[in-house]
Amino acid sequence: MKAVCLASAMTIILLLAVTLAFRFDPREQRVRQSTLLYLASLIVLVAVWWTTPDDLGFLPSWLLAEPPWFDLLLALFFFTAAFFGGVLQLYNLADRGFSLRILIDALDEPGGAIGAGQLLAGYGGGQGVRWMYDKRIQGLLDGDLVRRTDESFVLTANGTRIADMFIHVRHFLKMDRA
Repeated sequence: MKAVCLASAMTIILLLAVTLAFRFDPREQRVRQSTLLYLASLIVLVAVWWTTPDDLGFLPSWLLAEPPWFDLLLALFFFTAAFFGGVLQLYNLADRGFSLRILIDALDEPGGAIGAGQLLAGYGGGQGVRWMYDKRIQGLLDGDLVRRTDESFVLTANGTRIADMFIHVRHFLKMDRA
């Protein structure tokens, strides 16, 4: 249980550190920046694990992992999973979701090369960019974020609220400059 407590606390600290770094020291290579913060946090996690008692001063003995080194491995595993499966993906998808799919489509092609026309037609495993666009529009309509009027899409109150929230998040993280 010490592993869960320390990994959870360090994940929150890392999330705050990445957010502050993106906000106050924005860099072009955000993945590298957040990964370096993860590595620094990993070192801190190990140091905290070594310097704290096995029961953290409050855990009952039946919640302690045996042997103690196994608890350290669990802490490292949980923290690494939280970073690569959560924190990094959150920021990566916010910034690069469409680009990632293009890379995957290029990888699926012989030689890893894809032409513009081929990309437009084959995006998303052969469904095309039009399919992706229609799917996103349908999701916005289904979620009551926009409504269709003649040739336009108009934001609903809910859509305006959500768009405004993400504009502020991107602005706060200085992601709107890239």
